[in-house]
Amino acid sequence: MKRRILSDQKRKALRRVLIAAAALVLINHFLMIGLLFPFQALRRCEERAGTGRTGVVCRERAKEIGWSCLIYLTGNENATMLSNISLGPLGWGEGEGLVLDCSGDVPLHGGWWSASREERFVLYVFGRVDDADIARLEVRLQYKDWDAGGERRTALTWMSSREDWMEKEGRRYFLFRTYPPFDWSGYRSAFYLVVIGYDARGEEIAYVELEQGASSSYS
Repeated sequence: MKRRILSDQKRKALRRVLIAAAALVLINHFLMIGLLFPFQALRRCEERAGTGRTGVVCRERAKEIGWSCLIYLTGNENATMLSNISLGPLGWGEGEGLVLDCSGDVPLHGGWWSASREERFVLYVFGRVDDADIARLEVRLQYKDWDAGGERRTALTWMSSREDWMEKEGRRYFLFRTYPPFDWSGYRSAFYLVVIGYDARGEEIAYVELEQGASSSYS
């Protein structure tokens, strides 16, 4: 009799677990909340952006944005995506991010995303290098000097070589993370980001103005 009672209790416990698991799957699918793992939120980013499945190039923490914030750089043949994923009261969720269309035949693709929280400010510049002759990249943060008739000036410059880049399925990716000493949101001049590609001899072979970008502010 005791064995039968224990067996019935086990079956009831298993039934409750299965019901809870099924409820969680339905909540995840229809309400998009209660995600248990970061990769589930990443899949949501892909669905929302329409990129199809992407492979993770790198993942890093962004504590200046939030204690649980993760920045994913992912890509496939036609897209490169920077995603902001963090843990909240309702599980892992996707935040702001940016997708680059890499289906065109151009030497390099790039975009930027900036985020600020209180007095902390971080800037990400990312993309993919498709021209095999590009050996070095230079990123310039520029602004218009209205006292000089609107002429562009370079405020900051970052450099990287192919040894600093990452490779995924034969494609080369770059990710700059920097902390400019100012938040450009309060400036009267617009800021511009430019990526220049150089070959092994130091000659410029690609010049791209990063028109795709986004800014986010967190309280």
